[in-house]
Amino acid sequence: MKAKRNQIMICGVFLGIFLIKMLISVAPLFLTLNNKTVNAVIMQLELEGKNEKDTTEKELMKEKKFFDEDIVFHCYTLIPIIIETNILHNQEHCLFVQTYHPVVPTPPPNT
Repeated sequence: MKAKRNQIMICGVFLGIFLIKMLISVAPLFLTLNNKTVNAVIMQLELEGKNEKDTTEKELMKEKKFFDEDIVFHCYTLIPIIIETNILHNQEHCLFVQTYHPVVPTPPPNT
């Protein structure tokens, strides 16, 4: 039982890392970032995606640059506008309401 739980936790960690990387790579579409910031993110993802066989000694000696650009987040406050529409109340007035109920004479009982 512990092995199954550990396996699920490890899968969750890897899935979480994958989702975070995907969100980072798609972030320039939704956020207003400088070109330097976008280039730094793309270069970081490319460095992580390369195999060790592809890297040369020159690239290994390079210092990783972390970006310290100001990330601009746009916060929009949503103010819901409530329009009072009571559909059932409006439809009740459309129904046919019979105000006059004619009296039906009942026959006398047979005795």
